[in-house]
Amino acid sequence: MYSVFLVEDEVVVREGIRNSIPWAETPYVLVGEAPDGEMALSILKDVKPDILITDIKMPFMDGLALSRIVKKTQPWVKIIILSGHDEFSYAKEAISIGVEDYLLKPCSASDMLAVLQKVAARIEAEKQEKSNTERLRQRIIGGTEILRQRWLCDLVSGSLSFEVAFEQAREWDLDLVSRHYAIAIVELNAEGGAGKSLERSREIIENLANASGEIIPFSFGVETLAFIIKGASLETVDESAYSLAQGIKFEVERNTPVRVAVGIGSTVSRLAELPQSFSDAKTAVKYLSTTGKFKIIGINDIRAGLADGSAYPGSDPIADRLRYTVRSDVECLVDQWSTLLGDNGSGNGITGYYLLYDIVFAASTVGQELGLVPADLFPDGIDQERISLIAQSEESFRDEVRRILLILIDKREMRNGSGRENLIQRAKRYIDAHYFDPDISLHVVASQVNVSPNHFSTVFSQEAGESFIEYLTCVRLSRAKQLLVSTSMKSADIAHEVGFSDPHYFSFLFKKHEGISPREFRSEKNEAEL
Repeated sequence: MYSVFLVEDEVVVREGIRNSIPWAETPYVLVGEAPDGEMALSILKDVKPDILITDIKMPFMDGLALSRIVKKTQPWVKIIILSGHDEFSYAKEAISIGVEDYLLKPCSASDMLAVLQKVAARIEAEKQEKSNTERLRQRIIGGTEILRQRWLCDLVSGSLSFEVAFEQAREWDLDLVSRHYAIAIVELNAEGGAGKSLERSREIIENLANASGEIIPFSFGVETLAFIIKGASLETVDESAYSLAQGIKFEVERNTPVRVAVGIGSTVSRLAELPQSFSDAKTAVKYLSTTGKFKIIGINDIRAGLADGSAYPGSDPIADRLRYTVRSDVECLVDQWSTLLGDNGSGNGITGYYLLYDIVFAASTVGQELGLVPADLFPDGIDQERISLIAQSEESFRDEVRRILLILIDKREMRNGSGRENLIQRAKRYIDAHYFDPDISLHVVASQVNVSPNHFSTVFSQEAGESFIEYLTCVRLSRAKQLLVSTSMKSADIAHEVGFSDPHYFSFLFKKHEGISPREFRSEKNEAEL
C-alpha cells in the first residue's frame, strides 16, 4: 500500500479527487488532505506519506514552496503537481525541485491513477536499486569497514587522544571538524533475532545516515548502531539528531517488524568531549530498556523529566494521559473514553468496568506520585462493587472520570505553582490560549517552549499520547461543539472562530471525528434538551 496526501484549495476539485477514485480497489490509501500548503506542513510531519499531490496555486503557501520544503525535510516523498496553468515556467520550476509528475486540471480519475501507478513503480525501483547498491558496497569495503568501525568505537569511548584522532581521521577520509557534536545510539529489537529483518533495518538506517555529510554512522553490535552528529550550532545538532531519529524509527518500523529505540546524548563543543555524549546516549538507551519503551529520548529529556517528576519508568498509556492532561483536555478526554463504552452509551457491566478499573488504578499511581493518598481521590472508598455500579451508565462513568481528572489537575497545579512546568504542559497551555489563531503551527509552539520542531514533535507525540495536530484539532472541535450548543452562530462563523480558515475543511474534520455534521450535532443536542 502507498499512502497519499492531497493538498488543494478548491473544495470541488479536492472532493472530486477524493470521491472519484475507488481507493479501496487500488494499492493507494488517502491518508489526509489540506486546503493550503501551510496547513499541510504541520500534518505531513505526522502523516509522512509516500506520495504528495498538491495544487500549484494556493493561498498562504503555494505548491512549489510546499514542494521545496517537503523535498528538504521528507526527501522520500514523491510529489505530483496539479495546475490549471499550462505554463512552461511552472513546469520548469517543478522539475528543478524534483517533482515526479505534472498534471493539468481538470484531470480524470484514470489520468490520476495512471500517474500514481508510474510513481509507485519508481518507488519500488528505487528501493531495489538502493538494496542492490548497498549489497555491492558492503562486499567491496567489507574488510576496511570493520577496521573503520573499530576505530570509531575507540574514538567515542575515549581510547584515542585528540591529536591521534584527527590524524587517523584523514586516513579514513572522515571530516571530524565541527563546532558541536552529539552521539545518538539506535537499538533494534527483532523478536527471535530475525536475521533478514535486522539486515534490512540496517540497510535502511545506513541509507538515511549517508544522505547527510554531517552524520558519521558506525556499529558496535548486530542490534546496535551509533552516529556522530555534527553541526554549526547547538540548535542545528539538536534538530539533526531528532530528525534522524524520527526518520529511522518511521522507516524501519514501517518496512520491517523490528522495533526501534533511540537514545540521544548531550551536545558537546569539543571532540575530546565525545565520550561524555556517548556515555549520555548509552544512559538514555538504558533508560528505555529499563522502562520497556521503544521511543526516542534525549538525555536532557530524562534529566528534565526526573527533575520535575514527569518521567516515570514502566508507566502505562492511561497514566501518561493523566499526567499531562490540563483543564481544557478534560471534556475531550472524557468524550474519548466514553466512546469506548459502546453505541448505546452503556458499559453493560464489562467494557465499562474494565476501562474504569484501569483509569482508577492509573489515577491511584499518578495520585501517589503527586503526594495524594487514596482517600483524597476516593473519599467514599473504591472497590470492585462500586466500580461496577459506576460503570453501568455513561452519565455516572463520565462524572467519575471527570471528578478524578480535576482532582489530579488541581493537585498538579498546586505542586507546579512554584516550580517549572514540563514541556508538554507549557505547550498545551499555549495551544489552549491560541487555538483560534489560524496561523498556529508546530513550529510556532516549538519556539514557545524553546526546543526544535523535530524535538518538540517527537516528545509531544510520545509523551502526550497524540500528535500535535491531533491535540490542536481536539481542542478546536471541543470549542466548536460548545459554540454549536450554546449559540446560534452559523457553522462557517464557528469554523473561523475556532481557527479553521476553510469552513468546508472544518465540516469534513467535524464529521470525521463525531460521525455527524455540525448541523446534525446541533440538531441532536437541541432535541435532547426539549
